[in-house]
Amino acid sequence: MRISILQTDIVWENKQENLRRLREKLETLRGTTEIVVLPETFSTGFSMDTASLAEPTTGETIATLRQWSEEYRLALAGSYIACETASEGGKPSYYNRAFFLTPEGNAYYYDKRHLFRMGHETEHFTPGNRRPIIRYRGWNILLLVCYDLRFPVWSRNTSNEYDLLIYVANWPIPRRKVWDILLQARAVWSTLRRGKCLPLCPTTKRRLPPPPSTFPPCRSSG
Repeated sequence: MRISILQTDIVWENKQENLRRLREKLETLRGTTEIVVLPETFSTGFSMDTASLAEPTTGETIATLRQWSEEYRLALAGSYIACETASEGGKPSYYNRAFFLTPEGNAYYYDKRHLFRMGHETEHFTPGNRRPIIRYRGWNILLLVCYDLRFPVWSRNTSNEYDLLIYVANWPIPRRKVWDILLQARAVWSTLRRGKCLPLCPTTKRRLPPPPSTFPPCRSSG
């Protein structure tokens, strides 16, 4: 599996410019990779202006990404600010929603479970409660978002459910060492391959061998 990690310099709350920059980079990746991983809230930055920036999954951002996924023949993963309204005239709920869009037209979504209270995310977003496993080209993939990294039970690989763990994030550079340590800890604990994506770094590519047919069982520490 060939994975490219697009770590972009996000333009604050400017969807059109961020999408334009993304398309430029996708042009260079055509035919060279199978999955492109974007940062958390790649199209807006880590903004709390949910009322102005949120879109449903039928909105312009996801529609554009689905089109590009098919056009460039690669899967796209990242997160954006999403909204849902339970009923007509009801109050909308907002989510930091991760997406995994395939060139075959399949779309998978995960709503960030652990919201970053210190950044006031809990005041503007609703936490998710599902942890779907994405099946793609012979791999079982778990897609999580940023602060989820600090909660090991949420990523625990019970019964070898998944082979690849991808975190998309907007993690601050001063705490990057903590990020690196926690990411390695999650990989060791779950006995798996892992990917990460942060903003403000160059594009990187990684090729992963096929997943083994079995993994050593996870053991409880107590």
